[in-house]
Amino acid sequence: MSVKFEYPYASPTVELNLRNPDLGDSMQHDIKLQYGRVMNGNLFTYKYTPATKRLLMTFRHLTKAKVDELIDFLHQTSGREIKYTDYNNVVWRGAITTDPNEITTLGPVQGSDGSSAACIEVSEITIEFDGEEV
Repeated sequence: MSVKFEYPYASPTVELNLRNPDLGDSMQHDIKLQYGRVMNGNLFTYKYTPATKRLLMTFRHLTKAKVDELIDFLHQTSGREIKYTDYNNVVWRGAITTDPNEITTLGPVQGSDGSSAACIEVSEITIEFDGEEV
């Protein structure tokens, strides 16, 4: 299973597939409260909640080739509307809002057989996505 980012939203021509984010990815609901006083001194409040939600996803163990593909995707889609399909096949419409996009190199990891000859460089990134479910 993986997640997919596509650009442009309507008829995608660029696609990026990444492994599922770490368990514990978070969703932030942006709930806002506005209040004021009317002329007679009474306090009134109402809740204003935007339709968008903020998703925070951490992707670990990305190979150098996948990191290069991710950087190219971020350059092409910076500030533009994209399509995101999560690991539950839910489609989102929004934009990557991480600023700056920091990619951390974790260092070489040994191959599955434990040999040092199969070491590969792996990295991680946390992506912030603001959008709404379609």
